[in-house]
Amino acid sequence: MGSAKPAELIAFVSKIVGERAYPISVSAREKAFKRDRENLRGRLGVDFSYSAKLGTYTLLDAGPLLKLHLSETSLRAIYLLSQSFDGHVGEHSNIQTFLSEIFSYLSVDIKVKLEKPEMGMDLDLLQDVDPNHISKKVWEKVQKAVRGHRKLTFNYVSPAYEDRQKRLHEVVPIRIQYQSGHWYLKAYRLLRRDENGNEDRQKIHLKYRLSYIQEDEKLAISTTIASAPPEAPKYLVHYQLLPPLSRGIFSLHFYDMTTKTHADGSVEIMGYCDDAWEAGRLLLSYGEYCIVLGGDEVKAWMEKTISKMIENYQYLKK
Repeated sequence: MGSAKPAELIAFVSKIVGERAYPISVSAREKAFKRDRENLRGRLGVDFSYSAKLGTYTLLDAGPLLKLHLSETSLRAIYLLSQSFDGHVGEHSNIQTFLSEIFSYLSVDIKVKLEKPEMGMDLDLLQDVDPNHISKKVWEKVQKAVRGHRKLTFNYVSPAYEDRQKRLHEVVPIRIQYQSGHWYLKAYRLLRRDENGNEDRQKIHLKYRLSYIQEDEKLAISTTIASAPPEAPKYLVHYQLLPPLSRGIFSLHFYDMTTKTHADGSVEIMGYCDDAWEAGRLLLSYGEYCIVLGGDEVKAWMEKTISKMIENYQYLKK
């Protein structure tokens, strides 16, 4: 997909079909090109637009003969990829570009099925990739709130709650994403209230695991459109990779990444993320070949995690 000028299209066809694809005469070539455009539209159902300002043609619809016919399994894989890599940066964002090109070759009804999984995609996919049970009602309500840009309220039971009691949350939903084996709702929290009526009105960006959202009478969508939440905060990620990892090609895991190679072969890397917890998990996977230098949130997470791991291993030695 993309745009191209007539001369570029003619050159491409000539390269594929052969030099005799178009006449040498300029006027005859223009007539042949016009005839091919008419045949593409009239006979093959191909749709395209023309920009007089740029002098380029852009393919809008490849037509029924060039549509992709994918199995249900493949459609589920595409849907999972689209959710998994939504909102990613760097190399991962290229997957969204790839998926966009794949989508352009799908029929309209398949596109609708992928865009509205609550209508055409059963919950088997959710349960297959996330072993924790996700209520159908929760999935549909969250999807509807995200698509309608409406506030959502729900009871939430997190393992972090020592009393294991419900907390009522009111949020502005942003998107659903698949990450580290689970489905999450990224949202901007407006309110949290426990069962004793104690309220926390600190407005912050949070990530909710869908399997912890309760299917009860508090699960509800507002009838009014919610105001757009502020952008999520960006956290500095500053770390150093040691040999042999520093000798490889660096994955673009974070925003605005910069690198600096030191004389000892190590590489100092700086970038930004919107999830300090996930950044810490990623850097921890580098093991002894990674030193976290900053920023404050990521470094604090790493120090706390490593300290607890050391404490746990010391306990095992007793």
